[in-house]
Amino acid sequence: MPSSPGFSACDFGLQTNTQRFESPLTKNIQRVLIGGGRWMANYSLPKMNRAQMAAWQAFFLSLEGSVNTFYAYDPDARTPRGVATGTPLVKGASQTGSSLNIDGCTAGVTGWMRAGDYFVVNSELKMLTQDATTNGSGETTLNFKPALSNSPADNDPLTVSNCTVPMVLSDDGQTRWRSGTQVGIYEETTFSAIEVF
Repeated sequence: MPSSPGFSACDFGLQTNTQRFESPLTKNIQRVLIGGGRWMANYSLPKMNRAQMAAWQAFFLSLEGSVNTFYAYDPDARTPRGVATGTPLVKGASQTGSSLNIDGCTAGVTGWMRAGDYFVVNSELKMLTQDATTNGSGETTLNFKPALSNSPADNDPLTVSNCTVPMVLSDDGQTRWRSGTQVGIYEETTFSAIEVF
């Protein structure tokens, strides 16, 4: 995405995939978490002049509706709140679920990463649900959501800053813009996107 001008607002979050079953007799409710939770975003752009809008127009056209992928992000969380230093790597193959053992971090750091920090592993964007503290060997366990879709390989690297997620526009009708009554000024616009696997 073009870097300038920045977003005037952003709605970024996880769409969880669940099913709910209610008994017609007892009214007891069972809830089941199903895989496939994905990140969604709605971005708002400010008013722009022609030169500023040209980069966004070219970006939207290059996406060809919801066909081509781009890398989206949460603009308010580009850097972690924890120190996140070292060279974090997956420690051990065949890991699944919502926790991940890693090593290669700076040793003995309380709050090496903090709840709410993002990281990327195996091209999947995750958010920590608990603070992670490293031991004397630079190892820790990350607890996060959503769960892993695919098991990363041993020694796969983690990205801990400027984390992105592959997305597409949520529909084909977003490649539009509107100019206002003032010549050369484009009105505020919004677009929405959803993660692709």
